[in-house]
Amino acid sequence: MGRQPNGKGICQVAETALQDGQPIDLSMVMQLVNILSSTSSTDLKGLLSFVYKSLADVIGAYSKWITLIPANIRPLLIFCASGIKESISSASCSSALRKLCEDAPALIHKPYNLEILLWIGEGLEYRSLSISVEEEIVSAITLTLASIPHCELKKSSLASLLSSSYGAIQKLIDAERQHPLKQHLTDYTQVMNSAIRALYRMGTILGHLSAPLSSDQTEDDTILVILCMVWPPLEKIFNSAHMENGNLSAAACRCLSQAIHSSGEQFHMLLPKVLDCLSANFLLFQTHECYIKTAAVVIEAFGYREEYGSLCISTFQRLNSAESIASLNSSYVCDQEPDLVEAYTNFACAFCSFFVPRSAY
Repeated sequence: MGRQPNGKGICQVAETALQDGQPIDLSMVMQLVNILSSTSSTDLKGLLSFVYKSLADVIGAYSKWITLIPANIRPLLIFCASGIKESISSASCSSALRKLCEDAPALIHKPYNLEILLWIGEGLEYRSLSISVEEEIVSAITLTLASIPHCELKKSSLASLLSSSYGAIQKLIDAERQHPLKQHLTDYTQVMNSAIRALYRMGTILGHLSAPLSSDQTEDDTILVILCMVWPPLEKIFNSAHMENGNLSAAACRCLSQAIHSSGEQFHMLLPKVLDCLSANFLLFQTHECYIKTAAVVIEAFGYREEYGSLCISTFQRLNSAESIASLNSSYVCDQEPDLVEAYTNFACAFCSFFVPRSAY
């Protein structure tokens, strides 16, 4: 089989064609979109799967022009949704979806288009996609939902996008009470990996949200509503024995860090619980430096507030009591634990910048 054109090459061709200023007839593209979208997965094999991939690259390259016709949006979303399920075309279709979301967010806000977008997001739990492809899809969907002008619709749409992630996390929590599942390593690993992916999706969603910056946005409590939805499953995970798994701990800490960055001052109500979870888990699993990294994020975000001084100091003392930290007393030991040393150094620097008097320098 000949060499397949990549998405970058097609984009370059598109730019050249558009610079010529000639009108472009993309009706043939839409005809192919409709034909391939209606083709069953069993028939999308061999050469046809590469045609699907190449067409997705074309859509991504010409999305700004192909979305000028509102009637094209729904078929294009269906096309991307179908192609994401296939291994050969998943990356190209996720990229095309991102371009569609960037170039035509207002049109995608229409209820009949939002329905497809949410269906794509909710179905990620059942796909075996790479983290990078999944992140691109979730980012595209989240940015589109976050730009919905109607506040209640925005909140309900984001809640729907998060729903499948809660289910995956709850399955892992339930596994703690279901000893037979732990005895079946393959099944337990599958549930664990599903929860890790769910936490990454939640973190990506939170990473694309932000607290209102201007006074005219104060009535938009979206981030607060989402935070109140995200914290309960996160708290369950942090308080579970499953956190012994390093990948799960890293995913949960990443999600928590994104929540802190996005929610800003609105996160303050959770500080005591969060710092307690982080310090307690580090004492239990001292090879997981992600807890110290996340504690540093908390200190950097709230260390300047005097009312949290005693809380931050007690967290600092608690982390210092860990045997792994106390053992960092020679260059040899530090060389053996570079990640832990870096995490603790950053945490200590963040702490000192707020709690060591200037006169001490």
